[in-house]
Amino acid sequence: MTISKHGLYGTPVSRPSSLHVLRSDLGIAQHYVSGDTATTCTVTKGSIAQSLGISSGRIQDPDPNQQMTLVDIDLLQIDYRTTASSNADSSAKASSSTISRIVVAGTIAIQHRTLLSTCLLLSNSGIFRSRDVLPRAHPNDGFVDVLEVDPKITMRQRAIAWSRSATGSHLPHPSLRVSRSIDFQWSGSPAHMIADGVTYRGVVWLQCTVLADAMKLYF
Repeated sequence: MTISKHGLYGTPVSRPSSLHVLRSDLGIAQHYVSGDTATTCTVTKGSIAQSLGISSGRIQDPDPNQQMTLVDIDLLQIDYRTTASSNADSSAKASSSTISRIVVAGTIAIQHRTLLSTCLLLSNSGIFRSRDVLPRAHPNDGFVDVLEVDPKITMRQRAIAWSRSATGSHLPHPSLRVSRSIDFQWSGSPAHMIADGVTYRGVVWLQCTVLADAMKLYF
């Protein structure tokens, strides 16, 4: 169940006898896609671990009497189209075969060249490159948090905003629009989509949908 305002998050439980350790946001997403719902999992690195304040040292404690917390987390389903798939489609409407799908645990960035060319962030954790860029985000609130960058912003302003994000002082900003939703759609000129650290090139369209309570984690 997604978290509610002022509600407690997670259930106190005893440490499972077997605990599979995932080591990244990508690892979380890959485990979900595998369809393995029987294995009990935790995570020690990545933006989900950072957002939940998970201590890798505590996870690695072999004490069988250790008390842990069991939580649900949301994931993001991303349907996307690239320039290659768009060019291959000669009909007026894109067929379903031209659309690819991935699942993301942490954050998606849309960039045209470099980090400072980022024009869009979609985040489940609120964390991008270890920075809390979307501080309202929570991995089990049922929303994707969105940061849209005004294309008219100067490179100098981009650099200043990124520098300030290290301390959380980048918001509010007149050229940065923050919102949240259960789904989000984007289209634009061909761009790099970086999803949980993996780069997909030539992306021209994407649809993001929140998968609420998609997976359970112990920590």
